Amino acid sequence: MLIRRLIPVLVVSSLVSACGATYIEDSLVETSTSMVDTADETADVAPTFAEHLDIIDQSLNDLSDAIVENDGSADEILATILQSWETIEADIKTDFPDSHFGFYEVITLTELSVERRRPADASKAWKLFIDIAASIR
Repeated sequence: MLIRRLIPVLVVSSLVSACGATYIEDSLVETSTSMVDTADETADVAPTFAEHLDIIDQSLNDLSDAIVENDGSADEILATILQSWETIEADIKTDFPDSHFGFYEVITLTELSVERRRPADASKAWKLFIDIAASIR
């Protein structure tokens, strides 16, 4: 019986004791205006068409070694390539329709090289990319 009476008393006393006043020293609190100003200054700028081509070029160059190392970085590199490709594909279709199929071959070969873990296919895709990209630069 004593335990049944003691439990509600403990619950109520713990709830009441948690309701104390809270005081925050104003001098210790940072203002958020400096953080907002910094965020405006460091806004990311989207890469240009030429920068996306450079990203794909460098990524394809690194892909063969990443496949050989088999440490998961090949999947990250592929994701970077596909993201840049997705961004510029419409521009290539519009501005360079004769080169679109060649770029499509590069992307397909790149995906297969990672999927099948074939570094030779990644190297082949990079060499093909160099030729196609040179024709539109």
